[in-house]
Amino acid sequence: MEKYFGTARQLLEQGLATEITSYDENNTYDTAIQFTEDLEFYLELARGRRVLDIGCGTGRVMLPLLQAGVDVTGIDMSPHMLKLAAEKLNGAGFTPELHQGDMRDFNLESEFDLIIIPYYSMTYMHSDAERSTVLNCCWRHLASGGMLAFDFDAGTNETNLSKPWLGFEKIDPNSGDVTIQTVQMNQVDPHLRIINMITYRINGSASRIDVNASVEASIPAPRMQALLEATGFSVQEFYQDYQYTPYAGGEECVVVAKKDK
Repeated sequence: MEKYFGTARQLLEQGLATEITSYDENNTYDTAIQFTEDLEFYLELARGRRVLDIGCGTGRVMLPLLQAGVDVTGIDMSPHMLKLAAEKLNGAGFTPELHQGDMRDFNLESEFDLIIIPYYSMTYMHSDAERSTVLNCCWRHLASGGMLAFDFDAGTNETNLSKPWLGFEKIDPNSGDVTIQTVQMNQVDPHLRIINMITYRINGSASRIDVNASVEASIPAPRMQALLEATGFSVQEFYQDYQYTPYAGGEECVVVAKKDK
């Protein structure tokens, strides 16, 4: 599958841009991801529980949980993200456990009362086989009666190529450096899309252009429920937002499931 298209592919072909991963030292994760709508939802679930944050990134969810007195451990596949998380959390006075690992295959030799997989990280699992490996890994790390909560894309795509849109723009107040990111989406089939991001970094003679691609998959809620139940979970509720509105269809879906034994 061709990852790049449109302007991103042209920039690479002409040698004007550098390909990066979403997790390397040139990523713009903390600048681009200012999402906070899910924090209170996960905080309410986490109170009084020992928590594992899968795909913890730079500690976006971990920090408010720690500030609320929650015992939380983080795991992420990116050493760079974990380095940033440690710097952020240590700077706030916290020293939680942080582990490098793949959500499909990790062993922490610990049990948790709650496992969360925030910010649509499950969309990077492209098949039922991959999703099942994640769910089985979560099952093994949950205590009896433990809970699993995550959001995912339950919608369908119209197969087409979107117009580019502005992801974010930022001017550093100290250096004057300008960062602008554009995003374009290629919806390959009803349940698979490719995202291209172009990041322009303007800093006098040191200006550069970075591109990166990600592949994201959606899955209907009934199919996700079947995978959860096949693993041994009982689904407690599907929501369509983080305010506990019952799911009634659409892209945004949040599930809470329980390990009964």
